Amino acid sequence: MRLFSLLFLIFAAFAPASARDPEAAQSVPAPQWFLDDNDFLSRDGGRWITSNADYQGENEPMEAYVMEWKAGYANSITGRLYGIVDGKPTQDFWRFRQYWHPGKGEAVLEQFGIGGAFGIGSLWPEEDANKLLQTFYTPDGAAAEQGHKATNPDADIHVTTSFDVVDGEWSKRRTYTWKRDKTVTDEKS
Repeated sequence: MRLFSLLFLIFAAFAPASARDPEAAQSVPAPQWFLDDNDFLSRDGGRWITSNADYQGENEPMEAYVMEWKAGYANSITGRLYGIVDGKPTQDFWRFRQYWHPGKGEAVLEQFGIGGAFGIGSLWPEEDANKLLQTFYTPDGAAAEQGHKATNPDADIHVTTSFDVVDGEWSKRRTYTWKRDKTVTDEKS
């Protein structure tokens, strides 16, 4: 507790004037849909599993994929994605950070992948789903847009569909149905 108090005092002393004066900066609080989404993904251990049977093959041996989400600081969650091969977990393919950016008034998802790939984009609600549009960058400088649409048909099901996005046109790639696994893991996201 003393360390937290000390860190807060240091932040307050060195923060820009606009951060100390709420009238000087425009800040948009996180909306309820975003807080609900973070809670939905991270509650009950935050572990989700989906079969990869429809896409499994020689170049993609994963029999399943696993996402794990943990609540973070300031309306954020962190997560990771890895595969299951022969019943054993692989290394992480992606690490995620989803947060509300109060200065921009938008939900942001950043992801960091194997080999140095990086994706960043905005998340928003649309009808009964959340949509995400990200730009992915590779270490060699290439960039491409991808979209995702996520729905939660019940308390323990999360359905995601990925899309290639070219010139604003969304072309469907894959759909996964994730099931909540209430087995708690000790690993950190």
